[in-house]
Amino acid sequence: MRILTFLRTWAVVALGCLPLLALMLVPHLMRSRAGSEALLMIGVLALFALLAVAVVFAPRMSASAAPVEGVWEARTALSATRRVWRGRTAQAWLAFGAFVVVYGVGQAVGYLVGTLVPYVHDNPAAMSDPTASPWVIDYPAYALQAVVLYACTTLAIAVYAARMRTLAIELTPPAPGGAEGRRVVAGIR
Repeated sequence: MRILTFLRTWAVVALGCLPLLALMLVPHLMRSRAGSEALLMIGVLALFALLAVAVVFAPRMSASAAPVEGVWEARTALSATRRVWRGRTAQAWLAFGAFVVVYGVGQAVGYLVGTLVPYVHDNPAAMSDPTASPWVIDYPAYALQAVVLYACTTLAIAVYAARMRTLAIELTPPAPGGAEGRRVVAGIR
């Protein structure tokens, strides 16, 4: 896959996952120090739900960014993905594993950003006022960490989508004319 095709895929995934970014930018739903444990639980469940939806629809987003006529189009990408999972299960699991690895590295990068630019500080007013929160959230630092995590998350989703695209193209039966005909049908020259 060409780098420009991958970057287009990443851009479309980033655009398609904007609800995930909106959730990540709400500290009361993502950090226990900013809100209650109940809000954190709601936020974590919403995060997992949005992440699962993003992974499921990643092939469709990829197909809208980098279609291949007759093989990988927005209307056929999900069925092509199912064919990959049935026909090349080990490779599909490796693609999903690549998503998990990149996502995990992204979490480490987010932690590093949070360590270098702390988003939470002790609240000095909490000493004299028992109703005050013990923590103060530095929102610009929090937003920076959220944006870095979002970029890494969408990168992980784009890696999965790009690999599934490649596997779906490889699974396509040869077109008349052998390998050269297949390349022409798949839009690869």
